[in-house]
Amino acid sequence: MASGATSSSRSLTEVTKQELTAALSEARARAKTDGSGNDVPELVLRILTAASGTESVRDALKDVKAGRALLRFTDIGRAIEFQAGDGKLHAEPADVKGPGPKVDATSATWLGLLGGTLKPWLAFTRGMVVCRAGLTELRWLQQVAERLQKAYAD
Repeated sequence: MASGATSSSRSLTEVTKQELTAALSEARARAKTDGSGNDVPELVLRILTAASGTESVRDALKDVKAGRALLRFTDIGRAIEFQAGDGKLHAEPADVKGPGPKVDATSATWLGLLGGTLKPWLAFTRGMVVCRAGLTELRWLQQVAERLQKAYAD
């Protein structure tokens, strides 16, 4: 019975990794054409949901302090509630005026940053991401983005 459970969890991990790979491939293709649009938050959610079930991503976030942010897509008026750290990752659709530190960027920026095609240092030093809460949350989000991209590469 234990080997069946191990086999089941292994196949679930493989499926999640395949979903992440597919979503990241779609994000890369989209970034080469047009990274904006009403469907971008759904693609970002697919990436983050698949990443949350991937062991390498959870491992990369183990020593990151847990935090949360409301990722707002400024060009389309949408938002994602984002939580990461302590080996966990969670994302879900949210209201743009929802609770939590608000972080603003365009759809193309969020897609590139969370999809792995935009280097975090570039997005944060060039003002492509605006954190309404403060520097602490901005630094946290940059660290999370760096860890996610490193885990995607593994």
